Amino acid sequence: ARFHCFNMRIKINITVNRAVQILLLYLFFVVASGGLFVPIFAVFVTDFISGATLKTVGFALGLYAVAKSVLQIPLARFLDKHNGERDDFYALMVGAVVAVIYPFALLGISKIWHLYLLEAFVGLGDAALMSAYYSLFARHVDKGAEGFEWSLFSVGGLTISSAIGGAIGGVLGDLFGFKLLFLTSGIINLLVIFVLFSLYPYLDGARPVALPPFTPIPKNPTTKH
Repeated sequence: ARFHCFNMRIKINITVNRAVQILLLYLFFVVASGGLFVPIFAVFVTDFISGATLKTVGFALGLYAVAKSVLQIPLARFLDKHNGERDDFYALMVGAVVAVIYPFALLGISKIWHLYLLEAFVGLGDAALMSAYYSLFARHVDKGAEGFEWSLFSVGGLTISSAIGGAIGGVLGDLFGFKLLFLTSGIINLLVIFVLFSLYPYLDGARPVALPPFTPIPKNPTTKH
């Protein structure tokens, strides 16, 4: 039998449009920063808040989930009904600001009701952030690359980022304690919020042409609709 060798070229297109790049970059860092302390959050609550138990942690997370759920779906409906993307951007920025406040606020809580109030507040902030984020991401995903770009959202923006944050957070927490984790998380969220400002020129349906990651943004980017 004769075996024929075939030269095979596999071309992988990893270009995504600049708006999607910006959204993915922001999500990666904000999830990674949260991952610094989320895996050991229960330890922090039970050790540093007077009278707190694991039941306290459960109720706090429940309040977060309720607050997020109550707001996110109605807000998403509201954003969908309004033309343009400016309102989505403003909601996104509100959520991003809450994400900055949260880790710094954890440094100052000392009572159980402080924790409950903070978690409900963050739930509302995440509702604003994610309802706007999903809307913007869905509108700017490149036609024909939906599965690939949503997979980047899932794997890069959520899975790998949280794994990196959790691993680094565990090491830093052991070495330096919770205070450094909260400060680091807050600083990262504060710095990365400026990435979102570069999203503004791409709003209102102007979809940027796919560009390789990290290429300079042209002054007058060519768009396709």
